Amino acid sequence: MVKFMWQKVKEKKKYTLRKEMTSLMLRTSACTLLSAVLAILYVFFSFFFQKTKEDIEYVLKSTSQQYQSHMQFIADGAISIRHNILLDDFFENNGFDREVVEEQLSYSMELFADRNRVNQQLPFVTSLYLFNNNDQCINEHYYATTLAFEMEEENKYRSMQRWFKADGNRYASLTDKENLNILFRIYDDKMEEKGIGIAQISLKAIDAVFENVSNYKDGSWMLLSGNDFLLFPEEKAEIIDKLSKTEAVWSGMRNVGGEKVIGYADVCGFDIRLITTVDQSNIFSILRPILVIFLIGLGIVLALTFIVAYGVSYRFTKPVTKMISSIQAFGKQELNARIEDSSIQEFHDIGTVFNEMADRIEYLITEVYEKQLIATQSKVKYLQSQINPHFQFNILAMLSLKAKMAGNEDLYQSLNAFSKLMQGKIFREKEIKIKVKEELDIVKFYLILQKERYQEKLSYDIYVEDDRIYEDMIPRLLIEPLVENAVSHGLEPQKEKGRIVVRLHEEFTEKENRSSMLHICVEDNGVGMGEKEIEVNIQDEQYKVEHTHTGFENTKRMLQILYGDNYEFKIWSEKGNGTRIEIIIPVERGINYVESSSGR
Repeated sequence: MVKFMWQKVKEKKKYTLRKEMTSLMLRTSACTLLSAVLAILYVFFSFFFQKTKEDIEYVLKSTSQQYQSHMQFIADGAISIRHNILLDDFFENNGFDREVVEEQLSYSMELFADRNRVNQQLPFVTSLYLFNNNDQCINEHYYATTLAFEMEEENKYRSMQRWFKADGNRYASLTDKENLNILFRIYDDKMEEKGIGIAQISLKAIDAVFENVSNYKDGSWMLLSGNDFLLFPEEKAEIIDKLSKTEAVWSGMRNVGGEKVIGYADVCGFDIRLITTVDQSNIFSILRPILVIFLIGLGIVLALTFIVAYGVSYRFTKPVTKMISSIQAFGKQELNARIEDSSIQEFHDIGTVFNEMADRIEYLITEVYEKQLIATQSKVKYLQSQINPHFQFNILAMLSLKAKMAGNEDLYQSLNAFSKLMQGKIFREKEIKIKVKEELDIVKFYLILQKERYQEKLSYDIYVEDDRIYEDMIPRLLIEPLVENAVSHGLEPQKEKGRIVVRLHEEFTEKENRSSMLHICVEDNGVGMGEKEIEVNIQDEQYKVEHTHTGFENTKRMLQILYGDNYEFKIWSEKGNGTRIEIIIPVERGINYVESSSGR
């Protein structure tokens, strides 16, 4: 009589699942509040984004205005030249004094004034050339030059003057390696042309003006003539088509040729158009330090949120996890596995019911299943004992020793093979399953003996597809009786030479459990069997012929007990054309399956 005894334990305070869920909702509310804080931070961050964009726009605008102020310096100089009456003698070619008019030119243009310096260092306008209608020239330079150089430069600018005079436009711009040259016409009070002026602007000074723009990532600026011809810098020629199609005056964020930029464009005098642009990615570059701090803070908040969420999850899933672990252990035949008690009422009730059920199942398995297993093992042993051949040799060791001492090596080899065969057949009768390698050793010992008997009449081959098959577990004496049957009833009755082939290979099957199957095939080219003989061999376990042959029914019954319906046993045979037997069983690797010796 079995009694179920429960150890009395101290009662734990139980909580309902509803109460636990209420606690979880409180934590969820805290996380929601944290999300709201993050949303506020996002709005605050957006403000910095807008502020940074405005700062970039301010830099672009102020830089453009600085350039415009220098261009205005040239325009103011041109106006001063126009209204300087002391220069009228030069324009009218009335016997002017060259030193006087050049002094007046210097006074009107003021090349050494602060307005003409970039960053208080570089001069913006380095030289000024003035021509009257008779192509006479006077000039003013910021830097001292040699007489030869001055003559060379005057000839170059005289060529520009002649070209511009024939061109007819009010303004023109030309660029060489070091300078941007602004050509403009000078009119009297009646708006009649009285001369041409050419202002030489240093490209280095222009670069210095736009240095702040160039410092930005992908910062671009360019000077275009009235017909959208690129004046400076030349390396920006690849984007001229994109920017030249925009309006003459614009500012702010634009999509230019598929690129998002912040820009400023304006017309800055003398029919020159100025465009400055900066890639929008600069906003993020500037905000990167703030963004890093924000992301670190966000990471800390997320880590805290994860810790809180994990703690809440662990609090509720721990009992469930333990339940699943106990149930899985019980399913793996750990019959002593039980669910621990929980402080949550619902989990406590589930654990109590499962533990009671587990006790009942353990009792049934102990009392019923184990007895049935012992009966099954006994039945397998009985069937395998029927398969064992009926020959016993009590003095085998002595005969083998005498043959060795007498120098009869062939006899010694035969007796040794027979000894190994005896060990595999009789002395390992407790082993229900053995490795393929061990079963094939038994087969080889048997064939060695039969080879000694039949000599050239018998030949054999054993093929194993993969070395891993040697480690597969199969029922003991599964292959050897099939080989013995092939020799005794296939090859022995015929006069011609006979051959036996044993093949083993694995094959993956898609049926049902999708597992690998071991194919064992034994073939001979002996006398074969007719359909009636095959039927008798399979169905009548009492059918016997010479040489201790036992019908195939015992083999089938053994396979049925060990594998259920998960095996195949096939026979192909024809009178005069030999016999082929194939057995298909699941691939199994592991330790030897040995009959329990309890009770002895």
